[in-house]
Amino acid sequence: MSDTGHDIQLHIHPHWEDSFYDGNRWIIDVKRYKLADFNENDVAEIVVRYKKVLTDITNKSIFAFRAGGWCLQPFSKLKKIFMDNNICLDSSVFKDGYFSSEQYSYDFRNAPDKDIYRFEDNELIENEKGFFTELPISPIKNSPLFFWTLFLLGRKNPYLHKPLGDGRAMAAPGYRKKILTKFTNNPVSVDGYNAHLLQTALGILLKKKREHMVVIGHPKALSRYSIQKIEEFVEKNKEKNNFTTYAKMFAK
Repeated sequence: MSDTGHDIQLHIHPHWEDSFYDGNRWIIDVKRYKLADFNENDVAEIVVRYKKVLTDITNKSIFAFRAGGWCLQPFSKLKKIFMDNNICLDSSVFKDGYFSSEQYSYDFRNAPDKDIYRFEDNELIENEKGFFTELPISPIKNSPLFFWTLFLLGRKNPYLHKPLGDGRAMAAPGYRKKILTKFTNNPVSVDGYNAHLLQTALGILLKKKREHMVVIGHPKALSRYSIQKIEEFVEKNKEKNNFTTYAKMFAK
């Protein structure tokens, strides 16, 4: 992937440090799901080790980070370690995102309403002279109808809408009830039926005169439908918009 032009950067789910394969199945331990759940020495060791793996594989600069489960907070516990390792770009925030559970949480409700900004000590407070750049994931507001449609399509046509991967998402108590009963703020995504909204999300950003659109995706959640929609989106927009990588955007 790296050799063909894709950008490979840090996306850390540190609970794998405590999880293991017992010979028959994976034993997943999520008591320390966030980087901030580890002490500072462990965080430093994880970041250095993971960065080295990617550098050794790609022989390219590793300078960007996305937190597993969006769990970037509290950033104060990561700041010095990121600076020491020249991790200067974050792309974990999405405007108005909020979730809280026993294992993990994030709160981006007070994030700047921008598609790029600099910060220093707190990813929610813009600082034009800050060491770090935040390139937020583009946000979108979903109605309950969207998720009911997703649910029904999965039952009606599993071949098209069933995830192709065999991974499972982290349990999020109360999340399903929430999305099926009220409007929710979410990141723009290519996961499953979410890819249906790519063009809508781009239209919203263009109306706001935003220059950047950042989309997330998880291999475990891709479906035949989402791959089809990604291809349609790229084909429709490749002449009018530039599809790029973090490395190309921030080349020095």
